Amino acid sequence: MNLQAAIDSYLSLKRGLGAVFLAETRILRSFGRAVGDIPIDTIDVSACRAFCRGTGPPTRWWERKHYTLRDFFTFLVSRGHLVVAPLPEAGPKLPRSFEPYVYSRDEIQRLLDATDLLKDERSPLQHITFRMLLLVLYAAGLRPSEGLRLRFCDVDFDERLLAIWDTKFFKSRLVPVGTDLTMALASYGKERQRLPMLAGTRSVFFATREGKAISLGKLESVFARLRVRAGIERPSEDRWQPRLHDLRHAFAVHRLIAWYREGADVQACLPLLATYLGHVNISGTQSYLTMTPELLAEASARFERYTAVGKEKQGHV
Repeated sequence: MNLQAAIDSYLSLKRGLGAVFLAETRILRSFGRAVGDIPIDTIDVSACRAFCRGTGPPTRWWERKHYTLRDFFTFLVSRGHLVVAPLPEAGPKLPRSFEPYVYSRDEIQRLLDATDLLKDERSPLQHITFRMLLLVLYAAGLRPSEGLRLRFCDVDFDERLLAIWDTKFFKSRLVPVGTDLTMALASYGKERQRLPMLAGTRSVFFATREGKAISLGKLESVFARLRVRAGIERPSEDRWQPRLHDLRHAFAVHRLIAWYREGADVQACLPLLATYLGHVNISGTQSYLTMTPELLAEASARFERYTAVGKEKQGHV
């Protein structure tokens, strides 16, 4: 069996089981291009290591490529197509010092304003599309892949709901959105209908000028340009720069800050946030709640009010 046929067989199986598998598909397709459509029993360790490692320092992406290839070769061995996997079982050991970047509201606005650089006479809706897409990812706390898969029939303007189907953890959910975001979506939706509607109401909501879905790679590439244009960066010595996915982290932290300011019971609200984000449990949501100076200030102010009330009650005893 050649590599391309093996990849196709593996991806068909995973998709048949309901896996989204977007990143893994990109990795395996990239591996196929890098190595060539050669017999799978001729793939050696050096080729796998060269593909995983690349030319830069070790990163999480290197780690993910390793585990994707490992699972792929394990599948081939289990089916009898290979006697032994050409990739060591142990994966790379990377330091776990990564910290998500929580954009400020000013930085979010700068990112949205930066979409003006995407204006193109050949694709007059391009800058509007990416601006609206980034706005939805932040304001509704969606994963990038969820925003890209959104269809016209998934947007309910009357009920102000977004239907998110078969996402991570094989879950679907309804995401309520505010009035302002609904109005912005409705306005964009009218413009979007000027582009080809290849599948009627099941057409993707955010599309290229040909009416096709925008790829995750394209979105990440555009976002990198916008981030540079907006002047949002970490110090040059830091390994990781602010990411597209960090918009979701910003949503979670900003929602928590808003609850503190509204006087809500934050602990009681956390399960609601977990459900909104599509997490299986609260622990998944907690990883999004990076402590920022603004969040710390609100939590401290809440604690100070609590202790002040306690002292006042003691004074009346």
